Parts: sequence; C-alpha cells; structure tokens
Amino acid sequence: MLICPFHWLTGLNCPLCGAQRMIVALCHGSVAEAFWLNPLLFVGLPLLGLWWLRKREISSRVALVALCVSVAWGIVRNMVPALQI
Repeated sequence: MLICPFHWLTGLNCPLCGAQRMIVALCHGSVAEAFWLNPLLFVGLPLLGLWWLRKREISSRVALVALCVSVAWGIVRNMVPALQI
C-alpha cells in the first residue's frame, strides 16, 4: 500500500485516506468494511459517476460542492475519534 503524504507529514487523515484499503475491501467482497474505511468515497464516487452519466459533464458548481464536502469530511473525520482509521 502507498503511504498518504498528508498523513505522513501531519499525522491527520486526509479526505482520501482509506481509499486504497476501501478498493481492496471491495475487491474481496467486503462491502461493510469498505464503507467504514472511507464512507465519503464509497457514496460520493458512485453519485458523481451517475451525475456524469446523466449530464456528460461535471459543472464548476458540482465540482465546488464536491470540494467543499471533501474538505468538511477531512475536518470531521479528524475531530470524531470513531471515524479515524
């Protein structure tokens, strides 16, 4: 597994921390474990994919919302001990 540079430098979890382990868990069929490793990506990536399939583009407004949600998730996951992986 690759080491997250943000986590290595700060000791904090970035919004993408757990993504590699989530993908491995999904490949092994462990959906519940994949969800708990990174709930934002688990739910957010399929939603963005469906949006793209419907619209065939990601507007700047959608990208800004995704960025704000990602930053908020990064803050919340470091403040709530149960969400730290």
